Amino acid sequence: MRQLKYYIMLGFIICATMVKAQIDPHFTQYYASPMWLNPAMTGVIDGNYRATANSRNQWSSVATPLVTNGISLDAALPNNFGIGLMVLNQTAGDGGYNYTNSYLSLSYQVHLSEYKRLSGGFQLGFIYRGVDPSKLKFGNQFNPLVGYDPTLPSNEIFSKTSAYTLDGSVGVMYYDGDPHKKINPFVGVSLYHPTQPTDKFLQASNSFIPIRYSFHAGTRIAVSDLVQLTPHVVYEMQGAASELAGGLYMNYTLDYTKDLIAGIMYRNHDAIAPNIGINLNGFIVGLSYDINVSSLNTASQYRGAYEISISYVHRKKIPATKFICPRL
Repeated sequence: MRQLKYYIMLGFIICATMVKAQIDPHFTQYYASPMWLNPAMTGVIDGNYRATANSRNQWSSVATPLVTNGISLDAALPNNFGIGLMVLNQTAGDGGYNYTNSYLSLSYQVHLSEYKRLSGGFQLGFIYRGVDPSKLKFGNQFNPLVGYDPTLPSNEIFSKTSAYTLDGSVGVMYYDGDPHKKINPFVGVSLYHPTQPTDKFLQASNSFIPIRYSFHAGTRIAVSDLVQLTPHVVYEMQGAASELAGGLYMNYTLDYTKDLIAGIMYRNHDAIAPNIGINLNGFIVGLSYDINVSSLNTASQYRGAYEISISYVHRKKIPATKFICPRL
C-alpha cells in the first residue's frame, strides 16, 4: 500500500508537467467558483458585489492530500461592466508541489431584452508553479526488495524548480434572468490558457500549459413557489484529459431571504457527490463529498474528496423582485 501511495503521487507530479496530460485544479461545486468556470460570469450577480471562498481536500485516504483553495471578489459596475479578482492555489504535500493562479477579470453584458443577457469576459494574470525535488519519489528509487530507497539516484535533472508565466482566459455566456418565468436557461463556453504559456521544469521537457476548453449549461426550473430545481452539466477538456459532470440541486424556500439547498452530482467514471447547503440572506454555505467510484476505489475505499464553499452577495436593499442568476 505504501508503494501504491508513492506511485499515485508521482503520477500526479508527472502529469502536471507533461504537455498533454495536465489538467487544471477543479471543484465539485464548480458553480460556486464562477470566475474559475467562465470569466464571463464576472459581475453577474443579483446584488452589488460577491465574495467567494472554496476549499477542496482530495485523496487523503490514499496519500498526503491534494488541497485546492480559492478566493475571489467581483462586483457589478455601472454601464453593464463587471470587475473581479481571483486567486487559486493547489498543493500536494508529498511532492512539495505548488500551483497558483491569479487573475484580474473584466466583463461586459449586452441586454438582448430586459432580462436576457449575453455576457463576455476575459482575464489577465499569471501562473506560478513550483516543486521541491527533495520531496519527490521516482520509480528509479524503488528497490524491489526493500521498497523506496532515497539513496538511489533519480536520474532526473531539474533546470528549474519554480516558474512564473503570464496567462489569461476568455469566455461568453447567455442567460435568461426573468423572475416571472418558470424556466431560466443558461449556457456558456470559455478558454483558459489560450496562449498556451510555457512552463519548463525538466531539461528534456519542452512543456507548455494546454488550453482548457469548458462548456457549461443548465436551467432553473420553478416547480412551485417554494421549490426550484436546477439541472446542470459541465464538460472540460485539456490536452488528452477530459471531464464530464452533471447533476441536480434543489432550492427550498423557507422565506424570502432563506433557502435550503440539496443536490447530487456525478462525474463520469470518477465520483458521485451529494451536497447540501443553506442560503441566509445572500450568505451561502455549501458542503459536498466525493464518493470515489473509479478503479482507484480499492485504494481509496470509495473516499474521494470533501469540499466547502462560502459566498456572500451584498445588496444595498432587498429588491421587490429577485433577479435569476445562473449560479448556486
